[in-house]
Amino acid sequence: MARSEALAIRAGSSLAGDRSATPYSSVPDQVRAGLGVALDHLHAFKIIVTDGGAVLPFAMFTLVRSAYEATGTALWLLHPASRDDRVLRSLKLARENRRLVHVAMQQLERDDPGWAKTLAALERDRDARPGLVGVDLRDVERVTARLKDIGPLLPSLFQSPLTLWQTSSGMAHANGSMILLMLDREQIGPSEHGGADFMMTPSLLALAGYFDAALDMIETALDLWDRRN
Repeated sequence: MARSEALAIRAGSSLAGDRSATPYSSVPDQVRAGLGVALDHLHAFKIIVTDGGAVLPFAMFTLVRSAYEATGTALWLLHPASRDDRVLRSLKLARENRRLVHVAMQQLERDDPGWAKTLAALERDRDARPGLVGVDLRDVERVTARLKDIGPLLPSLFQSPLTLWQTSSGMAHANGSMILLMLDREQIGPSEHGGADFMMTPSLLALAGYFDAALDMIETALDLWDRRN
């Protein structure tokens, strides 16, 4: 948290160049937003354990899943060595994020004049880069592709970022097969009609590993920020 709150951009740095190249929705601003979201979810995890004295078998996996996704996107934005590649990822992500707002506005049957303004601003930033003039901004990489892309940055995790996200997503989405894989269980009633009731609980060691992996991802993103800075 302390490192995240102290993030700044040094004049003349690579990050400063990224910010100048994406004035509408800058690379460093998007990275800081992702780290803030990730830390917020881990803070909630900590409150549940330390203040609530609880271990929740599904909600806690949901919290780390969100941390993986937000941090993974931050790392994905910072990862490319080329500024054009970082800028293009940023522009595509900004467009997709604003498109989701536009879809919601349409479903609410509300006008959305900001959508056209957003497209114009993103295309202005794109065409200011000679290597990106006219490039299609509609095809942003999915979360799975982003997490796979950053895997080499995190070789010491006990599972890959993609696998961590997929298994915790299964818990968040009530995937019965994933629940059987991830939780300890004890039958508490008789078997009837081919089924039975079970008491289910997460492994504390597994939860600690998932929490620690999220922290490692955040620290890696902060280290990459420092190198780009």
